[in-house]
Amino acid sequence: MRKVNNNPDNIPLHFYKELVEIIAKGRKASYKVLQENKRLGIPTPFSLQGVIYYLMPDGRIVRKRK
Repeated sequence: MRKVNNNPDNIPLHFYKELVEIIAKGRKASYKVLQENKRLGIPTPFSLQGVIYYLMPDGRIVRKRK
């Protein structure tokens, strides 16, 4: 059976592990910021297909108009 090389650039495994840790920290930080903004009554911006929307603290979704 032929071995498939999923790492054509021969990047060491510890770099991938470190990347996973960095991404996890970023997600955790983003979640904390979103929760703090919600507590403070700050809308949460997000984008769908290039259109900016805001999730308001009361649960409404508002579209930003140009």
